[in-house]
Order: sequence, then C-alpha cells, then structure tokens
Amino acid sequence: MTPQDVRKQLQDIYSRLISTNLSVRQFYPKEHSLIGGGVGIGSLPLGSISLRDVSYEAIYTEIETNDSYHIKFPDGGLLIFQYIFGGEGGLEKHRLCYFPSPALPSVDEAPHLYENDELYGDIIQKKLTRFPIRFDYEPANHKDIDHPASHLTLGQYENCRIPVDGAVSPNAFVMFLLRNFYSRSYRKNKNKLDKRPCHIPAMSTLTNAERRISHFINGR
Repeated sequence: MTPQDVRKQLQDIYSRLISTNLSVRQFYPKEHSLIGGGVGIGSLPLGSISLRDVSYEAIYTEIETNDSYHIKFPDGGLLIFQYIFGGEGGLEKHRLCYFPSPALPSVDEAPHLYENDELYGDIIQKKLTRFPIRFDYEPANHKDIDHPASHLTLGQYENCRIPVDGAVSPNAFVMFLLRNFYSRSYRKNKNKLDKRPCHIPAMSTLTNAERRISHFINGR
C-alpha cells in the first residue's frame, strides 16, 4: 500500500458516495509532510477526545461540531481516514473510524431519511443500537494476540482488538460499512458502489497464534 494507492482509492470513493447521495457533507483528507520524508494523509485533530473516558455523545458532538471528519452519511454517521507512510513510502500506521450519530437527525433536518424507505429504512429503525467502529494498523506496537498489528475495535471497548488480516484500504473500509450497516442504500446503488477500485496488493500481518483465534479476513 502506497500513498498513491490511497489517494486513488479516496478520489474514487468520494466520487461514488457523492454521486449516490450517501455523502451529505465532505472534506477531502489533507496531506502533510513528515520528518524523514514520510507523508500523512487525513490529518485531523481527532486526538484524545475519541480515546478519553467521556460519554460517546460528547465524543461525537466534538468531532461533528469541529468538522473533524471526512465524510458524513445521511443519518449523521461520520467517517475518518488517517494514513501514515514512512520515508521509503511504506505504510507505518492507519486509523479508519466510523462514528454513528447517537441520535438520528430530526425530520426537519433530514426529511429524505424518513420519506424514502427504499433507501434508508434499515437506518431509521428504533430498535437499532449504534456503535463506533475503528480499524487500526500499528505494527510498531504489535504484541502477539493482545495487540495485533492490524485490528478492529468495536464500541470503544479499550481491550477490543479483533485481529485483521492486514492493513485496510479506504475502499475495503467504506464497503464494509455500506454492505453491513447501510444495506438498502448499498443494494440500490450496487452498480456504482461495486465499481472495482485501484488495486492494492494484500499484506497479511496475522501471526500463527492470531490465525487460531477469531479474526477478520480483509477484503480488497
């Protein structure tokens, strides 16, 4: 995975989400140079608020109010893309976050949500429990099983680190969310959303011990 790969996939994802009205507000990930010739893509002041022991409502409100996200879905869900590459161009770290809105927008704020069950019926059901999702890639902090190099965290649980088979591309992250949590919108726009992205070769980081426990196989 290279900076060029990530840029190409992000450009494609933004185009598809905007054209299908699945992004209602967006900020393209900014880039910055790092010491040693590296590059960061998607630098945001996300920092400590997302990791502090405060209510989820406070976390979401700070991120949303300060525009500290990259894409907003119709129901208020926020997406964040952050990648760090070293001076040789290799991926050193990523953080991909999904912060769902703890409360749906009102009818006045988002009338289209409530008027089009064909697209959004699975999003507005009262029985749903919304929870944040985060994919992290941190090989420098790897500790076999306890802290997999690539892992998935659900619901802000401090010690939830489900092993993932390698770094996660922007396309794999977005499609995981759409297929599983926005399925009606995904099926309606399947032809556009399933467009083949820029190819990024797989880079498995699972150890033998991590393969023996429950883990995720990363899609492309």
